[in-house]
Amino acid sequence: MPPGSLHRCPKGNDLVRAYLWNAARTAIRHNPAVRALYHRLKAKGKRGDVAIGHCMRKLLHLVFAVWKTDRPFDGAHFPWENSGVAPSSTTTPGDPSGEATPAGNDKAVGHKRALPAEEVVTTAKSTVEPTASPVKPATPPPTTTRPKMDYAFLRQQITMEQVLEHLGLMKELRGRGDQRRGPCPVHSQPGDATRTFSAHLGKNAFQCFHADCGVKGNVLDLWAAIHRLPLYDAALNLAETFQLLRNREEEPVTRTRRGGKH
Repeated sequence: MPPGSLHRCPKGNDLVRAYLWNAARTAIRHNPAVRALYHRLKAKGKRGDVAIGHCMRKLLHLVFAVWKTDRPFDGAHFPWENSGVAPSSTTTPGDPSGEATPAGNDKAVGHKRALPAEEVVTTAKSTVEPTASPVKPATPPPTTTRPKMDYAFLRQQITMEQVLEHLGLMKELRGRGDQRRGPCPVHSQPGDATRTFSAHLGKNAFQCFHADCGVKGNVLDLWAAIHRLPLYDAALNLAETFQLLRNREEEPVTRTRRGGKH
């Protein structure tokens, strides 16, 4: 799989992919290793979404290194951002084992661990017993069972036009028929007149053509991106906002939304 397509591949778990996309965007701002990788790729002329794809895979390697060595991530392990030119060989960021990897290898993205992505990105429960006392979570896990969510069924009950109208974005979009364009509601600042955001009302799909944004997808993806929520939490919020059924087995609820699909 091309490194820049981690977040675009239709295969795999979309919830894990959404979590990893948001984590990589945060790591670009706060993690020195991922931030240095992102700026290095951008300096080479990579598109923003391709660079983020590299960062997503890099972040997986960092997590695996921390888990494998049972040692915390060390941001000062190597002077990642001291020079504009990457050294000929470096150690893996945050990998206390100190394995050397060619820094210019875009395909390896600074890591040589030959671990298939399918074994790293997984929703299966871990069976590895911790070797040290686990860190106590800041908040206790919920005691109630989370409701079952059928993403496809949820999307069938809501349209792109209804979501855009609810968010107050339709008045900012221009165009005729199903195709509308305007400022991106995910990354644009107030007053930004750049029309990088495109929405197709007939296909219930959207895309931002800005190189550093590049978000795209369906109604649920847009709701998650605008509200900065993981996909499952965004689905719960969308269902509650528009009074939608979360799955086909759920009992019908009274709908106050006009023009909704059943």
